[in-house]
Amino acid sequence: MLRIYGASTYNATKVLFTAEELGLEYEYVHLDFAAGEHKSKEHLTRHPLGKVPAIEHNGHYLYESASLCRYLANISGQRLYSAEPLRAAEIDQMVDLVCHHAGRWLAVYFYQEVVMKRYYKKAPDEKAIAEAKGFLDQQLPFLEKVLADNPFLCGKELTIADTVAFPVFQVCQSTSVDLSPYPSIQRWETELGGRAAFKRALAKMPA
Repeated sequence: MLRIYGASTYNATKVLFTAEELGLEYEYVHLDFAAGEHKSKEHLTRHPLGKVPAIEHNGHYLYESASLCRYLANISGQRLYSAEPLRAAEIDQMVDLVCHHAGRWLAVYFYQEVVMKRYYKKAPDEKAIAEAKGFLDQQLPFLEKVLADNPFLCGKELTIADTVAFPVFQVCQSTSVDLSPYPSIQRWETELGGRAAFKRALAKMPA
C-alpha cells in the first residue's frame, strides 16, 4: 500500500505528478496546515520535521520530495529514471541543479511575494528579491539552452528531473519572475502543464 501525505505546496505536487506519470495506485492524504495536522504526533512519525510531502509504503515512512520521486521511479522499474549509472547520474545532477540552485531562488520569490503578503501581511524584502534575481539571471539561461536543444531537461524523454522541476517553476505564475526572455522554458512549461498526469495531480489538492 502506497500512501502520499501532502498539502497544497509545490514539493507535494512533485510527488503526486511523478506518481501519476508512473501510473501508480496510491491514497492521497491532504494535511490541513491551518489545523496543525503537519505537526501532529502521528505526522511527526512520518516526517521528523513535520513537513510535507512524506510517503508510507509497505510499513515504511520516507520523506524529502526529490528522494521520494526517485524512490517511486525505482519501484516502477526505473521508469522516468534509469538503472544505468551514468544516465541516472545525469538525471540526478539536473534534479539537484533545479532543487539547490534555480529552485532555491524561485522559492525566495514565492516566500517574499506570496507568503509574506498573504500570511504575514508584510511587504516583500526587495533586497532578497534582488539577490534571487541576480542568481536566476545566471542560471535560467543555462536551462533555456538545455530546453532549446531538447524537449525535456534530460533529453528526448520525460524524467523525474521534469516532474521535480516543473512544479517549482509554477511559482512564476504567482510572482514577478519574468520568463519572457526564455521561450524554451515557456514551451516546456506549457507542455508539462497540459499533461493529463499533472492535471490529475493538481486536482487532488485544494486551491
